[in-house]
Amino acid sequence: MIDQAPLARPYGKALFEAALEAKDLEGTHLAIQELANVSETTEVAAYIDEPTHTKKEIANKLVEILGDSLNDLTKKLLNVLAENKRLNLISNINIIYIELLEKHNEQTNVSVSVATDVSDETKEYLLTKLKKSYGDNASIDFIKDPSIMGGLSVMVGDESLDLSIKGRVKKLINQLNF
Repeated sequence: MIDQAPLARPYGKALFEAALEAKDLEGTHLAIQELANVSETTEVAAYIDEPTHTKKEIANKLVEILGDSLNDLTKKLLNVLAENKRLNLISNINIIYIELLEKHNEQTNVSVSVATDVSDETKEYLLTKLKKSYGDNASIDFIKDPSIMGGLSVMVGDESLDLSIKGRVKKLINQLNF
């Protein structure tokens, strides 16, 4: 499959710059995210790829489906994508927009994998520690992953801190095998 990120990047940047100028970064973020979610559904993806409809008809149908979820910027984006026959780039544009928004907000994404549900007290403690280390703008997600067996694994960007039982067993096996 062809990487569509290079094709989507100019659209994502243009959308971000327009949202920045309009002082509507968050509203545009919600709108493009909703548009991407809808465009990824099986029915809508099939409708977008269907050759019997014009791209303009498809764009109008998406505006009709989403209604007030879209702001003016995302409606204009849809029209431009339809004119250029690039409606298949919506998901990639969303990803690029999110990357630009995070960079603009200097936001760090932190992913915490745990084997079982975490108590509220433990979750609050971890949130406090992680926000202290990575800033109050850090986006922290807790992911339940029973395969780690216990403990936790923290992923920040491309760095990881593996304090899981699974990670410790792997480390022990590597040490025994030298």
